Amino acid sequence: MRKGKTATGKQGDDPGCHRCRHLCLALVAVFLFAVAACGEKPASTPAGAADKINVLHDPIQEPYRVTETFSRQITGGSVKIIPVAAYRIAGKVMSKRKYTQGWGAEIAPFDLALVWGTLTYPHVRKLLSIRHDNTRMAWFRIKGDEPPVDHDYAMSHGANNHLIPANENIRMALDSQVKVHDRIALEGYLVNVEGRNQEQKIAMKTSLTRTDTDRGACEIIYVTRLQVGDKIYQ
Repeated sequence: MRKGKTATGKQGDDPGCHRCRHLCLALVAVFLFAVAACGEKPASTPAGAADKINVLHDPIQEPYRVTETFSRQITGGSVKIIPVAAYRIAGKVMSKRKYTQGWGAEIAPFDLALVWGTLTYPHVRKLLSIRHDNTRMAWFRIKGDEPPVDHDYAMSHGANNHLIPANENIRMALDSQVKVHDRIALEGYLVNVEGRNQEQKIAMKTSLTRTDTDRGACEIIYVTRLQVGDKIYQ
């Protein structure tokens, strides 16, 4: 089934929020201090008049001809993020992986394996086996001798997405608010990445089609807007 790879980074654990201490005798004050000391939550706004997340539709990809690029500093160097298409995808999260070490993690700290269309139907979804490995590939398989969708449909309605958050608020939301089985919508750009650090030249190239497979088939998304349920992060 559909799989791909564009960057590698070793796994690791981000340090959690530090312990909170307070000498006040009032339990309410102690509680308030603990909440405040454990870090900020991502800011969100209700979806309100925004469209509900429809995971039956195909992703929307449109030409992007503006020459604007984005830059990002990484350890020992920097990269340029080059939009090549405007992009929106809505789907069901089937697997999530977070990376915390290496230059790949500094650029794109999250991978999400998403499915849409008929693959989101409960009787189909329960037959799917989707997992990430430690090389940033996601393996899609459908079980059973007579699967309810054919091979070509299954491969073209699932994708492994390398996510580059446009800002810290979106990064925190991807980290803490997105869970497996959530319905989410991502908006932003499909991008290529060029640069270097002290050790090597860095090049990441996004897929521009939903029908490719194997290495290089992943979409690299610079995420400017994230919707999870009725909450929007941007």
